[in-house]
Amino acid sequence: MLFGLLSSILSTVLMATTTSFLYWAAIRFVAGFSGSAGVIIGAGLIMRWLQDKSNSPPQLGFYFSGIGVGIILSGIASIYFSRNNFSWDEHWLGFGVLSLILFFPAWLYRPVIKDIPSNKQVLTDSKSKDRTLSTEFFCILVMYFFAGLGFVVSATFAIALAVERDFVQENSLLAWLFFGLVSIPSLFFWDFIEKKFSMFLALFSAITMHAASLILSAIFKDFAVFFISILLFGMSNLGIVSLTMTLAGRLNPANASKEMARLTFGFALALIIGPFLTGVLAEYFRSYDIPILLTGGLMVVGAMLMVVREYFLKRGKT
Repeated sequence: MLFGLLSSILSTVLMATTTSFLYWAAIRFVAGFSGSAGVIIGAGLIMRWLQDKSNSPPQLGFYFSGIGVGIILSGIASIYFSRNNFSWDEHWLGFGVLSLILFFPAWLYRPVIKDIPSNKQVLTDSKSKDRTLSTEFFCILVMYFFAGLGFVVSATFAIALAVERDFVQENSLLAWLFFGLVSIPSLFFWDFIEKKFSMFLALFSAITMHAASLILSAIFKDFAVFFISILLFGMSNLGIVSLTMTLAGRLNPANASKEMARLTFGFALALIIGPFLTGVLAEYFRSYDIPILLTGGLMVVGAMLMVVREYFLKRGKT
């Protein structure tokens, strides 16, 4: 975890030292690896800490709200840097300094696990509860891959579509800031839905909401609908991440990070593939509408996979 945090800070600062595309690609690869490690290890530690602390099913929404806070801080910092005419390299250095400041509370207030199971116990429990090769887990994995596509398309190309339509012009940073502001309370909302009703209803609703945000932004051209689509995106995406990581931890409580790592790999793979395929399709159709619609359709497929898991696979075992 310490390595992930420090390498994330270092990779941010190093972006200010070169203009080489090759070096940038290598640095961003390290940054992506570090970020994924932080999510997996951090979520695993929190899951284990919550299991030791309480007998009730753990929920991660409160802790994933830190991502929303990070989005808000990055948005505010970007606006500040732009208004003060920071150069591109000063932007990266500024984010590096901000990351360094945030490192200290992140490390000092990390959860401390008192009772760590032995390797033999983890291995035994993992074998008895390993579902990673099952059809049930495969449905979750594919759904989470589609969620990764939805995130990268919404965060990148939906904003580009808005600029193309002269909605936000150069103020796309405000849309990113709004996304962060909306995402924080949404995590508490989805935790409430999961606790009050079920994990299935919460996850299915969040995925459907994200699909709706993509489809609406592609079909309708006015600003009001675009604003609603950004609202739905902010309400849904981090909720999907939090709920899926919570579900992964519950599938294998003895080794939650193992399931989280597999799911995060699927999400990260989508972040790599998504921009490339979307760009190719946008170039071919000369519009962002078609790839955004296709991504929305894949999100609907992801929601249907959760229906299959809930009503055919899970209940078929009982």
